[in-house]
Amino acid sequence: MPAIGVHHTATDDGAWDGPANEARLKLDQGRAFYSRAYAWRDPDGDESKKSTYKFIHHVVDEEGNPGTANVRACQTGIGVLNGGRGGTTIPESDRQGVYNHLAAHLRDADVEPPELKALTPDWLRGSDGLEVRGFPVGELRAVGGDGEPQAIEGYAAVYNQRSELLWGFFHEVIETGFFEGTLHGDIRSLWNHNTDYPLGRTINETLELKDEERGLHIRVSPPETSWGKDALVSIGRGDVSQMSFAFEVKEKGDHWVDNEDGTWTRYLKRGGCSRLYEVSPVTFPAYPQTSAVVRSTIERLSRSGTDNGPGGQRAETDAAGAPDAAWRTRHNLRRKFLELLKIK
Repeated sequence: MPAIGVHHTATDDGAWDGPANEARLKLDQGRAFYSRAYAWRDPDGDESKKSTYKFIHHVVDEEGNPGTANVRACQTGIGVLNGGRGGTTIPESDRQGVYNHLAAHLRDADVEPPELKALTPDWLRGSDGLEVRGFPVGELRAVGGDGEPQAIEGYAAVYNQRSELLWGFFHEVIETGFFEGTLHGDIRSLWNHNTDYPLGRTINETLELKDEERGLHIRVSPPETSWGKDALVSIGRGDVSQMSFAFEVKEKGDHWVDNEDGTWTRYLKRGGCSRLYEVSPVTFPAYPQTSAVVRSTIERLSRSGTDNGPGGQRAETDAAGAPDAAWRTRHNLRRKFLELLKIK
């Protein structure tokens, strides 16, 4: 798991200089060594390199060995998880694990850790913590044949086009470059989102992704299996002409605009994707208003209560004691969503 597991060490509350401690840390060590200093590692990185790891919080001695956990470093790390200092680019699904690691050190030092704030509202995510979108792409097609290897080509997402009305009250627009920096991870293509039927994968180059001006272009070389052949036939005939993709959004990776007609538009900004997991041809695209997502959302919202922000988080206030603008926007969206569910 990219979030490094909780461990318990001695702590100290002295001054903290993150870059200086990281500079002293020994080079070309292994995962076990660097896990004593950091709280997160990049699963696609070289485990012998410091650059693969983030959230250093242990004091490093003059010989380059990690020692005590620093209280101020742990508090700073949680602040970054909550959006401070520009926030973090780690996947949202890893935030809780990193928080647990840092918070455990603080508790060992008899310091109460700050709360982990919800960034993406719960109602935008499915039960697995991911957002999934799908739409007709118009150019999903099977290519090759006549002795040439066959492949599937098309666009998993198209930029600057407004989606259908989601949840009954907002549209979504993917801005050019939303997926910047996310195309070099381990991304899969599955037939109808089914993990039993893999079509391609980036790390073995059977799935190729290219960020183009029009959108996110894909080329999949499916396996010589029954489902691979079925996919080629169904797409070639036009029976399947849609794509879905699963993703996470960074803090401040989106912004909302009130259309002043009872609807909103959510813009997914350039570089706003924190991680892309899957791009898959589907018979029916997975929109948020599908029954399974609605049921899980109702359960989460009913547990969190209607007077708080996403995930039950209390409103932050301005100098006059009134809820800040960002919280009011999230709260109004959430209230609108609950009203729509009651109507249904």
